[in-house]
Amino acid sequence: MYFTKQHDLVRKAVRDFISNELNPNVDQWEEQGIAPLHDIFKKMGDLGFLGIRYDTKYGGQGLDYWYELVFLEELARINCMAVPMAIEVQTNMATPAIDEFGSEYLNLRVQSSHEYRYA
Repeated sequence: MYFTKQHDLVRKAVRDFISNELNPNVDQWEEQGIAPLHDIFKKMGDLGFLGIRYDTKYGGQGLDYWYELVFLEELARINCMAVPMAIEVQTNMATPAIDEFGSEYLNLRVQSSHEYRYA
């Protein structure tokens, strides 16, 4: 098996965040037609969830892809579709494009406190 005890610790941290910070609020967010993505991304960034597989030189965690897989598996526990989709666009579309094709300046900005848009 590819998962280690360290992967399980990340899984628990992501699961706890979802259980405590997101799922108690998603019904209200959907009723209001909003999701406080800026706040969600800030909290997730502070916990190290947004730069899991990116170089520490650029503010990432520098972990292997299996940690990213654990993170993505746990996103399925969010009780709505909009929030996990927004997180996945952030972590698996916008950030990888900057990591792969961005200048050194842009790569230095790939830190957990930044949000990126895919265009």
